[in-house]
Amino acid sequence: MKYTTLKIIYTNFWSHPVRSLGLVILTAIASATLLSSILFSKSLDTGFEQLSSRMGADVLIVPYGGEAQNQSILLQGDLSHRSLPREVLEFTRKLPGVSVASPQFFFTTLSASCCDKKVNIIGFDPKTDFTIKPWIRKTYKNDFKPGSVIAGSDIQIEKGGKIKFFDKEFIVVGTLEPLGNKLDQAIFADIETIELLRKAAAQKGYNFISEGEPSAILANLEKGADFEQISQKIHEQFDDLQVISRRNMFDSVIATAKSFKIAVWTVAGLFLFIVIAVIYIAFSVSTNERKREFATLLIIGATRKKLANIVLGESFLVSASGAIAGTLFGAVGIISFRFLIQEKLLIPFTLPNVSTIFLTIVGALLIPAISGIGASYHIAKKVGKIDVYTALKEDA
Repeated sequence: MKYTTLKIIYTNFWSHPVRSLGLVILTAIASATLLSSILFSKSLDTGFEQLSSRMGADVLIVPYGGEAQNQSILLQGDLSHRSLPREVLEFTRKLPGVSVASPQFFFTTLSASCCDKKVNIIGFDPKTDFTIKPWIRKTYKNDFKPGSVIAGSDIQIEKGGKIKFFDKEFIVVGTLEPLGNKLDQAIFADIETIELLRKAAAQKGYNFISEGEPSAILANLEKGADFEQISQKIHEQFDDLQVISRRNMFDSVIATAKSFKIAVWTVAGLFLFIVIAVIYIAFSVSTNERKREFATLLIIGATRKKLANIVLGESFLVSASGAIAGTLFGAVGIISFRFLIQEKLLIPFTLPNVSTIFLTIVGALLIPAISGIGASYHIAKKVGKIDVYTALKEDA
């Protein structure tokens, strides 16, 4: 017999192209869904871990407005350009129970040499800041000099390490690790550089913020401090502002993220179950139709083990082809559309490190392929035990 096992497998695959390609497509969908589910979950975990470590403030004080109500200032980087009276900062620092309070300053450029769209600029006080500096120190450990800025991970810097705002050049001294939200498209600077930016903007006729008036105040509380009492004292002294606790900032969006993760894992599990069921049924029907073929192979000298290997090989060809196609499609899709996912879901979304992505791809390749072989294993054992006389008689 000249036909090898591999050639028989290949020939049988293409002898029923509609069935074979249908199984490949179904397996590809399961593999793509599985890969997307794992990367989606890991990206949410990575995004929240990085954001939580950076935004380690117990209290956020901002001007009254819809942005703060939606927690989008911290979670998505949608910055309000209204400012707080400078007295709010000093008052907050003196409150019993407040261990540290630090200002931040927000405004947006209308154009920049780095980008095709507006760029958010965030200023902080290096002497008191406890949220941005630890994040910056991971990539830039030197002291800041007036006129120097730090770029978010999505900012493209021109050659020479400089960036221009309002016709004034600033030196980019570092690029930050990604957070998975619009803060990756922001520029960070200390108070002295912010003042240079403010003056340059004012010369061009743009008065975004007043000198010394913070756009937000981040504060940490002493152990045992009562947030409600502190919030009440601030509200009694000042109007038109919001005092938001860390718990309120993150709890609702974390609950939303958990719901998304449950949904995607449910869909992935459903598709994997469907693939296993369909492959089992398809090969069960196929082997029943091919009993005479298997009996003939036995008569001309094929071993029973070879018959089982043919069935398993066909199953592997279908499952592996689908897994490869689905993994490639899923990986390209989620990496290409990660920015759209960040924007639409309004939650932190940062792709995990390369090793995690590699292991995820390997898993998305192996699990559907192994599941397909497992689904047909029982059928292969039955084919290996086929009775030649009965098979030929039934087909007669």
